[in-house]
Amino acid sequence: MNNADRTHLKWIVQGGATPRILDLWSIGRRFHDKPDHISHPFFRNPRLNASFLIKHTVRAEDRAYLATEDPVVTKVIIPVNTADLSMGGHTFIVEERDFDSRLRKFLGAGSENKHFDADLERLKDLADLPSFDPFLLADRYAECHHPVARHYFSITEADQVAMRRHVAQQIAGVVGLAFGAGELRRDDRRALKFAEQLLCDDPSDSMHQLRTTLGLSDDEFSQGIFGWKGTLYYRWSVDVAKYELRDFLREMNALTISSATPAETEQINKIRRSIINEVRNRWRALSSIIDEYDREFGLFCHGGDPTVIRRFLLNAPHYFRDLGSDLGVVTHVTSFWIYWWSGREKGSLPAMDAMEIFPNFLRSLTRDSGPESNTFLIA
Repeated sequence: MNNADRTHLKWIVQGGATPRILDLWSIGRRFHDKPDHISHPFFRNPRLNASFLIKHTVRAEDRAYLATEDPVVTKVIIPVNTADLSMGGHTFIVEERDFDSRLRKFLGAGSENKHFDADLERLKDLADLPSFDPFLLADRYAECHHPVARHYFSITEADQVAMRRHVAQQIAGVVGLAFGAGELRRDDRRALKFAEQLLCDDPSDSMHQLRTTLGLSDDEFSQGIFGWKGTLYYRWSVDVAKYELRDFLREMNALTISSATPAETEQINKIRRSIINEVRNRWRALSSIIDEYDREFGLFCHGGDPTVIRRFLLNAPHYFRDLGSDLGVVTHVTSFWIYWWSGREKGSLPAMDAMEIFPNFLRSLTRDSGPESNTFLIA
């Protein structure tokens, strides 16, 4: 283990699930005393269930060890000592050639590893997901054959803080209904408090009026709150991502390719146009759901039919996989673009670098995009 490995873990503690990192170590520390943490863990092996999973952008030096051409792989880091992350961790990549045997040998035999095959299957399933955002995970694992406890899908504390004012501004109108006070100002402290309760997954008695207005049972209201939180999470994520996406499209369009033959220039420009088109298609798919929510929510806040927004919130989890997939691949492309140019002067890219980066972008954007991948219907 080199020095970088020893200092790495303290920088990846997230407190839960984010699009790039699934921090099971923090979730375990926070919820270890809950009965369903023991009865419905993410992984049966306790060392795996205290690990970090990372969506890792493949570097050129990684290729020799991988059994895939995908531009993003899933890294598993198992802490040497869960009580002291400064000791570093043991790193595996799910897509590496000898992953199964390496992990089995590392975890060993015995009672703690008797469910290795089931854990391995889940790891590979996670590797197929485009991101680890909590609502995408909830859609996949909350009610599967081996369900995972709901607390694994909580929004991280850092994201809650970042989202709170944005959410309060978005929901001020309906908060007035929840308090029986009419529409509130966007900076009303009650809207901020309501947003905090909503994001913390702690619906209080103050929401009783809203449940009554929507005509929902207790179970339906719980499901609707989950759908609402997820929609607000994606709405916030899209709002954050749009600025980086705008810069990416502008820079990609204006980019000059240097040291290219005429044939290379033609090929690179063709791939570049495909990347731009795929990014725009993904973004339109994201926006179609968010725009539909905004329309229905706005009508509801101004005295519209509550059955429409109620139906949307109850159906919202059905859209989370598509929302998470589209958002995951778009943000992968933009975040790697930012990473690539750090310390470099923008504007010109050598043909050799373009021929490495652009095909990876296109593969990530078109992966798992079947004929129905960007089709959304609001029932």
